[in-house]
Amino acid sequence: MAVVTGQWPPQQPGQPDSWPGTPQHPAGPPQMPGQPGQYPAPPPASEPKPIPADVQTAFQLWFAVAALGVVYLVAALLFVYSDRTSFVDQLMDEFAKQPDVTVTRSQAEQLLVFGLVSTGVILTLVLGGLTVLFDFKMRKGKNWARMILTMAGAFTVLSAIPTVFGAGAATGTAALVMGGAGILQAVVAVGAIVLMHRKESNEYFLNLPVAR
Repeated sequence: MAVVTGQWPPQQPGQPDSWPGTPQHPAGPPQMPGQPGQYPAPPPASEPKPIPADVQTAFQLWFAVAALGVVYLVAALLFVYSDRTSFVDQLMDEFAKQPDVTVTRSQAEQLLVFGLVSTGVILTLVLGGLTVLFDFKMRKGKNWARMILTMAGAFTVLSAIPTVFGAGAATGTAALVMGGAGILQAVVAVGAIVLMHRKESNEYFLNLPVAR
């Protein structure tokens, strides 16, 4: 019977040591130098960079821009609907050019309403959804999202300039709501753009070392 001596392979009785002068290896897993009985600890995970206050405020302002955009869109569709008589006349003129198509005036008006509702839903989902998506990416420090929002904000400001100076002013409640929402949207967009490009915000988006 082999004698268990803690050595591998086990030494048979009377058999000379095949590795004279070497220590016997104890049973169990090998130990790391300087850490008996333990494996090396994994490196600590790096903590995420804190979001600057300006970026957080800009994140909230872009939600306001998206909400004002929905208000502007609904007011614009209501403005078109309030003048639906002229639009229905245009539709009837177009249908009259096609002899094989017979559409009554009530059908043309229903078609106009369906088109307005569909346009409002699609634009709200697409434009509002993209704004919210880019807003969340911006808060995570994605510089490309910041650039897209900056360009969108600049377009919003340029679109509101004619309203500020009264160019093409229309009458009616819907027109007033459109003008007010457009101007407020431009003002909020300017504030969001400025906050996204301040010093601490640039350090956050460009991953620069924090200035001491």
